[in-house]
Amino acid sequence: MKRVSLIFLVMLAVVAFGFVSCVSQPAGSTSEGSSTAASAPPSDMPDFYLNPPLADDAIYGVGSAKMAKLDTSRKMAVARAREDIAFQMNASIKAAITDYAQEAGVDGNNQVISFVETISKQVTQTTLNGAKTEQVAAGKDGTVYALVSYPLNAFKDEVKKEFVRNEDAAFAEFKADQAMQKLDAELSNNPPKSGNVKGE
Repeated sequence: MKRVSLIFLVMLAVVAFGFVSCVSQPAGSTSEGSSTAASAPPSDMPDFYLNPPLADDAIYGVGSAKMAKLDTSRKMAVARAREDIAFQMNASIKAAITDYAQEAGVDGNNQVISFVETISKQVTQTTLNGAKTEQVAAGKDGTVYALVSYPLNAFKDEVKKEFVRNEDAAFAEFKADQAMQKLDAELSNNPPKSGNVKGE
């Protein structure tokens, strides 16, 4: 029972670590790694893209795309913003679970790794259906920028459901309430921040 509790704490710590790592990514990074692009963003780039909002009640993601057609660019930008949210959620879950597993002394356990992957995949697949497009803007060069949000409480609810659903598989005596308390604390101390998912 102690081993199961330790595994759970490690998983919650993984989630926390993920939020911290998302916050540390430079906002102006590009897929090409060009420092010129980061130092001189287009003058018509929306502020929400460079400085995504932070909130106590939502996770925000941003995305951009420049395709041949405006409609395709919009769809791709929104999809990338949703991917940004999924990345933040996965990182948070993994950070919390890993830290918990390390505290429990079972961080190399295959069950822990499998549990992390299962929870992350199931939560992000479910929650992306509830994401809301907040803003979309088009630049003069045809690049479309999108801001998408997802309610933090809905994320917590989905994580809790998946912890309970997977409880009997790898963690028969795993305590979902303790995991949620740890996740709540981590989200309060390190709110998720967009990593500016961008691709051309």
